Amino acid sequence: MFTTKSIKLSLIILTTALVALGCSTNSSNNQSATIEGSVEAESAKQKASNTLVEGAVVTAARVTSEGSIETIDGTETETNASGNFMLEVDVESAENIIIVAEKEGNEWRGFLSSHVENGSSFTLKPINMESTAESSVFAEVVSSGNAEIVQKSDIEAVITSNVASEIESGLTSSTQIAAALSNSAKARVEFYSEMLQESSEESLEQTYNLLAEAQFRLESELASSSSEEARSEAYDVFIESSINAYLDAGLDASATAEALEMWGRITVNSMTTVSSEIENDVRAQASLLVATAIDLAVQAEAEATEMSQNSRQAIIDAGVELRSDIEASTGVASEIEAAFEAYRDDVRNTMESDTAFEATVIIDIDGEINSNNGAKSTFSSSISGILNASAVFDVYETFFTNIQGTVESNLEGSSDSEIEAVTRIMILINLAS
Repeated sequence: MFTTKSIKLSLIILTTALVALGCSTNSSNNQSATIEGSVEAESAKQKASNTLVEGAVVTAARVTSEGSIETIDGTETETNASGNFMLEVDVESAENIIIVAEKEGNEWRGFLSSHVENGSSFTLKPINMESTAESSVFAEVVSSGNAEIVQKSDIEAVITSNVASEIESGLTSSTQIAAALSNSAKARVEFYSEMLQESSEESLEQTYNLLAEAQFRLESELASSSSEEARSEAYDVFIESSINAYLDAGLDASATAEALEMWGRITVNSMTTVSSEIENDVRAQASLLVATAIDLAVQAEAEATEMSQNSRQAIIDAGVELRSDIEASTGVASEIEAAFEAYRDDVRNTMESDTAFEATVIIDIDGEINSNNGAKSTFSSSISGILNASAVFDVYETFFTNIQGTVESNLEGSSDSEIEAVTRIMILINLAS
C-alpha cells in the first residue's frame, strides 16, 4: 500500500531519478542489456526482512503475441547465496521480456519495461509473488495488443499483495486486471487527444517515457531497500514522479488531476467481475494517486487567486487530511467518497471565509453543482458503467462545461482569471467526491 508523508513535487525529483535509477549507459560495443535482481520467497511489500532464494535457476523469456512465454536460449544463470542474479539479454531482438526464476517446483517472475535498451544495465526489483502477478497481467496485456499503451507503472500501481494473492490462488484472474487497465489506458489516450490535439501523440509518448523513469527509480530503490520504511519512501517518490510524468509532458496541474482521476475511475469501473476485496484494494491505490494530484492542482489554482496565506495553508492541510483518510480506509467506495467529500467541504469553507471571494456566491455555486439535477449528479449517473474511451471523455467534458457555466453565471462581471480559477477549483473538489 502506498503511503505519503510529504509531497514535494519538482523537476528535481525526475532529475535525481535519472541519477539514482538502475539504468546507466555502458560501452556502445555491448550488444545486450545487463539485468540484475534477486529472488524473494515473500512479498517485498509485506516483509521488512527479505527471505532470499539461493540456487534458483533464472532465465529470460519473451511474451509472444498470444500471451505465452518462450525461453530465450543462452540466458540461464543461478541465484547466489544472497539470492542475487545477473543476466545478459539482447532486449532488441526479443521485446516483452520476462525474467523467470525456478526452484523445487516454485516459480517467480518479473517483467522488464519496454524502455530497457541494449548497452545499459537495469536493476529489477525483487522477484516475488507480487512481481509474478504483475508479469501475468503483463502477458495478458501483450496478448490483447495493448502493451504500447498500458505502462508497467500502471500495473505497479494496482497490484498489491492482496491482489497478487488472489491471482495466485485463482480467485481473481490476470485477464480481468489486464482488461481493466487496457480500458483506462485507452481513456488516457483519448484524454490526451482531446486536450492536446496535434501535440497529443508526442506528449503521450513523453509521458510514457517519464513513467518508465519513475518505474526505473522505484525498481532500483526497492532492490536496495532494507526496511519497510525505505520501501514506503520509495513508493512515495513513485507517486510523485508519476504525477510529474503528466505535468512535464504538457498537461497543467488541473488537467493532470483530471487525467489521473479518469484513469483510476475507469480502472475500478472495469473490475465488475473481481471480488469486492480486490476492487476495494485497487480503489484505495488509485484514489491515493488521484488525491495527491487533485490536492496539488487545487493548491496551484489557489496560488493564482488573491486568497490569503492562511487560506492557502488551510487548503494544504485539507490535502494532508485527505490522503491520511484514504490511507486509513479499506478502499470501500463509501469511505473513499466520504474522504473526498470532507476535502471538498474543507476547501469550499476556506473559500467562503476568504475575503477574495463573496461567501454567498461560493455557497450558491457549490449548491447548484451538487443539487439533485446539478452537474455532479448528472456526471455521476452518466459515468457509471461507461467504458468506451470516447464516450468517457464526452461525459467528463460535459461535466467540465456544466460547472464552467454555473461559475460564469454566478460570477458575472468578475475577471476572467477569477472565473477560471474558481471553475477549476470547483471541478477538482467535486470530481471524485
